[in-house]
Amino acid sequence: MQDRKNYILKGIFILYLTGLCFCCFWDFRSSIDLNSGLFGILNDKVVHFLLFFPMPFIAYFAFPRTRDTKRKFNKFCVSVFLLGTAVGAATEIVQGWTGYRSKDIIDLAADCCGLVSGIGCIQLVDILNKRRKRAIK
Repeated sequence: MQDRKNYILKGIFILYLTGLCFCCFWDFRSSIDLNSGLFGILNDKVVHFLLFFPMPFIAYFAFPRTRDTKRKFNKFCVSVFLLGTAVGAATEIVQGWTGYRSKDIIDLAADCCGLVSGIGCIQLVDILNKRRKRAIK
């Protein structure tokens, strides 16, 4: 049963990455105005942040063996950040090749902010989870 759950969670991670790519490459010009914003922050940057924020959470549950020890967990956090940054950079490069999207380094910065925030939250979840397990013992 545990193996089946693992495959399902890994499948969710792959679906997330697929959805992320869809959102990064679809032409939303006729349906959503991403060039407006609030408090000087464009909606486009908020969307980039929100697209990359859940990556650490989904990876955390999809790859449970990466959090067995503190060292593995730290490697996991760095790996998720590097993977997310690579995906963000690749999407920005490819967007520059399309005729309907533009390459923007600030989008990559928003991606990285989402990743760092997600990693910070998942570190808090991991700490609380380990404290809960210790309290049960």
